[in-house]
Amino acid sequence: MIPATCYRMLPGGDAEIATEDGALLLVTAQVVAAGGFRSLRVGQQVAIELAPTGAVASIHLPT
Repeated sequence: MIPATCYRMLPGGDAEIATEDGALLLVTAQVVAAGGFRSLRVGQQVAIELAPTGAVASIHLPT
C-alpha cells in the first residue's frame, strides 16, 4: 500500500491523488466506488495499490 492524499476531484467522479513523493495519479470513478467511497474529499488520506501498468488499481482508507 502506498500512502496518498486526494489532490482534487474531477468531473464524473474521477480524482487526482498525490503520493508522498509528489507524483499525481488519476483514480477513476470506478476505482473510487470499488473502494467503498461515494467520492473523496480534497485532503483526504488514502492508501493505494498500483497495477503493473502504473495505474491505480485499488484505493482504501489508510490503516
